[in-house]
Amino acid sequence: MRIAKQTQNFTQNRRKTFRVSFAFLFCVSFALLPLISEAASPQFLVSWQAEGYVPNWYRGKILPTNGTPVAISFELIDNGKIADLSKTKVRWYVNDNLVKNEENGLGIKALEINIPDYPGQETEIRISVVDYKGGETLDRIIKIPVVGPEVVIDSPYPDKKISPGLSIFQATPFFFNVKDLNSLSIEWSANEQKPKEFSVNPWLLNLNIGPETPKGTEIKLSVLVKNVLKELEFAIKSIQLQIK
Repeated sequence: MRIAKQTQNFTQNRRKTFRVSFAFLFCVSFALLPLISEAASPQFLVSWQAEGYVPNWYRGKILPTNGTPVAISFELIDNGKIADLSKTKVRWYVNDNLVKNEENGLGIKALEINIPDYPGQETEIRISVVDYKGGETLDRIIKIPVVGPEVVIDSPYPDKKISPGLSIFQATPFFFNVKDLNSLSIEWSANEQKPKEFSVNPWLLNLNIGPETPKGTEIKLSVLVKNVLKELEFAIKSIQLQIK
């Protein structure tokens, strides 16, 4: 009698374990369905590159400002391979405005634009692959951040404290809508006064502080950089120095 009861309990426990295991496997499979579906669906591989100015040592992403030329391109990856879109309609939209479609040719995988938006905004690019393999339309939207031009003052002095005598500073511009420094102008000032002498390299400032300057004197060093080809494109940077 005792053995029969133990056998019955063992059978019931196995059934419970089976039900729990089945429920767990069902939940896991259900959770993985979207991932399996997503992996099986075609994927867009999109890249973009702006032509704004940056120093040659800069390795980050070049961000555009208003009017900056930007090249966008894509590939459609289907089952791990690049899809052949040579006979497929591809439509390009910039901020929901159609700018290129099948009237310009089939399988267009690249677009060049001048950024229409202003710093603090985003330019939205939508790519539509129409009737892919005779089926649905595939869409991909990317947003390109638009920034203002910047200038950085390199101050190699700890805590921005300098001694009387000669101190050297360098200004470096970023993201201006120009190809080289020749299209930029630069103006230095110290406590709102322009320097009396200029370096051969205008991007370097030789700041000469007289020995009579009291310790603790503060100096506001500023630089203004302008795009000579575009009046409203400029950047200002200031740092606070102190005589030690």
